[in-house]
Amino acid sequence: ASASASSSPCQLCRTRHGDAELCNTVRGPISSRDMPGVCFPADTEGVRSTSAFGKEVFSAVAAALGDEPLAQAIVSEKDWRHTYNAHMLKVFEAQLRADPAVALASLKKGLEKATAMDFEPKDGTPAVPLAVAGSIDVKPFGTWAIHGTGNALKTISVPYNGSVLSGASLSFQLDKWARRGTMEADCAEAIKEGVRLDTFKGRTFILIGAGSELGPLRPLLLAGATVAAVATRKPQRWAELIEFAQTTAGTLLLPVPSGVASDCPDVAAVAAVAGADILAETPALAAWVAGVVRSSAGPVTLGTYLYADGEANVRITAAADVLTQAAMRAAAASRRELSLAYLPSQTVAHVIPAAAAEAQRANAAKAPWWQSMMRYRLAIRPPLSGAAGSAAAEPTYVHDAYSMTQGPNYALAQHMRQWRAMLAYTEGYAVSAPMAPAARTASMLHVHTVATALDGFGYFRPLEAFEPDCVRACLAALLAVELSTPMPALPSPFHLFTRHGFHGGFWRFPYSSDSIGSSAYVLGMVRPWRKEA
Repeated sequence: ASASASSSPCQLCRTRHGDAELCNTVRGPISSRDMPGVCFPADTEGVRSTSAFGKEVFSAVAAALGDEPLAQAIVSEKDWRHTYNAHMLKVFEAQLRADPAVALASLKKGLEKATAMDFEPKDGTPAVPLAVAGSIDVKPFGTWAIHGTGNALKTISVPYNGSVLSGASLSFQLDKWARRGTMEADCAEAIKEGVRLDTFKGRTFILIGAGSELGPLRPLLLAGATVAAVATRKPQRWAELIEFAQTTAGTLLLPVPSGVASDCPDVAAVAAVAGADILAETPALAAWVAGVVRSSAGPVTLGTYLYADGEANVRITAAADVLTQAAMRAAAASRRELSLAYLPSQTVAHVIPAAAAEAQRANAAKAPWWQSMMRYRLAIRPPLSGAAGSAAAEPTYVHDAYSMTQGPNYALAQHMRQWRAMLAYTEGYAVSAPMAPAARTASMLHVHTVATALDGFGYFRPLEAFEPDCVRACLAALLAVELSTPMPALPSPFHLFTRHGFHGGFWRFPYSSDSIGSSAYVLGMVRPWRKEA
């Protein structure tokens, strides 16, 4: 139950892998022909196996923690598709128990291993390691800019349940969500503060996956920020976005072929060629991102809001990390202030606040009789024993939230983003990474079973599925707060994602999301939940 879930059947074996997981049973491991640009490393026979790659990554993390039995168990696993969650959970808990320096080393090893991919140039020349792909002679991108002529928006309004909330009405609803357990109390207070958008003016934002329905592109432009948008080539989407940007106080920067004039007045022509393929044009995009950082007049924030089905999710995450590292190097060399923003997934293991864990128990005790009879799998877990460092000073609760519907590639991609966010935090970067709730995005609604299950969430208090425009506005407010206030001292880097949780109720819900899926689908089909007035 995340904003990126999928349960469409595999077209080869007709079983539900989730997120179009490649069917190794029928198709076999993928070959290099299936992956132009950034691709999984090939073995001696030229085969690029996603399962073998995922096992090697988490085995390397376990080995970096000094847990050789766990590392060997992962490598030896024969049914990775159906057991990955148990192995990943063990690795996550081992990281929390490890000495902080060892845990940090394991994050570095995991990201190093997960980004050790190949890059296959479009001209058909042999693949090279992704780490050195920047040395390839590629055609650079130019930059096309559109400067809006509107007035800067001063505050954010939040669309919800047929109304547009602001001021007292928004504060009332935020307090209601916090009391209900749909978001944490610190999240409600942060949104109240973050609705004032003056934080964004004078900043430059580089958005990787700018087309994300939950991403902040439109609020940023409305607030008067400069936004460098990285997304695929979709002329109609770019034309609509350019038209929107013209009405705002912001500046929109687009990657375009180098021959396009930066002030080209032909919007239709620009829209037809704007954008980039992050997988096939990674080196050129990295250079473009670095150039945006160097030419910025104020602070820069690089936000990652990507999603793709199946194994492509891992590859675009590796490509995005190349862009992130390019931005970091450019910021250091040009002495620019750089911060990072992410939209992390709830459906992997992560630390949750003690108050949320305690609420799980309370909600289990007062669950309706019919939920108690259904024998759903409890999400309640005791505090982690043996947590190391400052995390040992208070109970540390791990939320085992893996969704088997989504599969190991989805989980690996999400952990990769978390690893980079945590490493950046330890290196002194400001990092905004609040959890987001389930939302009715296009990627959710195109799968009938998922869309229907969302309509049944309301029967499972405190769960709620939201419309994308509501989530987008709330997340923009959180971004404003998290970029304008100093990063707090956290018990560990793993606690980064406990801040300002707009989790849609899942942190406080006593049952696992997978176990209620069928019931939510039936309830959503028979009698869709209607929000309270």
